[in-house]
Amino acid sequence: MLKTQSYARRWTRATVAISACLILLSTSCTERPKPAPPPQIIYVYPPAVYTQLCEKTPFTGTTFGDAVVALQVAQNELDVCASRIEGLIKWQREKTGKTQ
Repeated sequence: MLKTQSYARRWTRATVAISACLILLSTSCTERPKPAPPPQIIYVYPPAVYTQLCEKTPFTGTTFGDAVVALQVAQNELDVCASRIEGLIKWQREKTGKTQ
């Protein structure tokens, strides 16, 4: 009975050793995975016509008539500036696909 126990122990040790060698050999042959490339940031800028500064004409008049003319000029400047902002909003919606 001692011989069979001795053979059983040797057999167990041999199978463990062989299994460990096979595991080490199988993992050493595999290729290492390549890391994913870092993401690239792509900047998309709006058209230059929409990013121009709005004009501000200073008031230089002295009469009520000059004030009315300056008010009309300021309203025209605000309309131009508002159209640029509307253009920016429309451009952003087209680029992002948002409907609001």
